[in-house]
Amino acid sequence: MPATRVKALVWIVRTGSGGAPEVLLLERPAQRGGGEHPVTGKADPGESPAAAAEREAQEETGLGGALVDLEYQHAFVDGRGREQREHAFLLRTDGASAVKLSSEHIAWRWVSPDAARVAVQWPSHRESLGRALVAWSAD
Repeated sequence: MPATRVKALVWIVRTGSGGAPEVLLLERPAQRGGGEHPVTGKADPGESPAAAAEREAQEETGLGGALVDLEYQHAFVDGRGREQREHAFLLRTDGASAVKLSSEHIAWRWVSPDAARVAVQWPSHRESLGRALVAWSAD
């Protein structure tokens, strides 16, 4: 049986107008499943989940910032029958930098936490978003 693949999920949050949080959503093209999502990606061999989170956020959005481990992970089997374990993180960004999408996405937008909750389809995304927003407001 193949080894479980390690993945990272990263909620990127900035301070919006009036001090409220804004969440970055990335839109995948239809051939990649469509819908709006946080940053996600698999770890390279030997790479830690946190290192994968920082790398994936940079590759997919061009953004960096302070990474917070949300101490949340979930396991699932992908459409090809491979076992995955996804580790969730918050990336606090200043919001001054421009988003630079990779070829994995076709659009992006900054939204309110409520709009982000409505937009995401997976329960694990909603759970990790809730944790990200708690961590964001803790400082």
